[in-house]
Amino acid sequence: MTRNTRTRNTTRNTPRTRNTRNTRNTPTDTLPDAAPQAVKNPWRFWTIPNILSLIRLAMLAPTVWALVTRHNLLAFILFVASSVTDTLDGWVARRLKQESEWGKILDPIADKLTLNTLAMIMAFQGRIPLFLALIVLVRDAIILGGGLVLLTSRTFVPQSNWPGKVTGFAFFAMLCAGLLDARWLLRGFLVPLVTVLVFITIVVYTYSFFQNLGRKTMEK
Repeated sequence: MTRNTRTRNTTRNTPRTRNTRNTRNTPTDTLPDAAPQAVKNPWRFWTIPNILSLIRLAMLAPTVWALVTRHNLLAFILFVASSVTDTLDGWVARRLKQESEWGKILDPIADKLTLNTLAMIMAFQGRIPLFLALIVLVRDAIILGGGLVLLTSRTFVPQSNWPGKVTGFAFFAMLCAGLLDARWLLRGFLVPLVTVLVFITIVVYTYSFFQNLGRKTMEK
């Protein structure tokens, strides 16, 4: 009798292994999922690149004052500093992954407003030809208007291509030479170069606009 009771007690006290086997074989998909990542808002406004674009817009007024009052060196320094923010905002947007639709709007507006304002002032001062400043102004107005049309049709906001970037760099060099009153460099090289590049970009942007607009109508 005592032997039987001992064996019964030992069987009762032995742990069951069925539960442990079941927990080992439980599929991983029954475990709680990780917290979902927040969806980024493409229309967020307060980002570092957008703040840099706003700083560039704020720097336009003192740059204009320095240019009108003939403080050429100060105007040159302010313009170069403004152009540095133009370079930084794109790099920061890619580095920190802060691209936004507002950035695609603010950046070209700040860029074209600064360049065209300074170009028109220098044209009236006789530093660069007036016809070239007017051509660039009309071209940029067409680009911004076409961008707004594509944006309202929910196609996309157009990005700058390599002809536009080359023209922008040449136009920047022309404005720098105009701020420093280097007229020999302007008339001998930069003004003819920028004139040719501007007409090329007009053709390229016009073709790109109608191509993307036609693609949107075909999708409908």
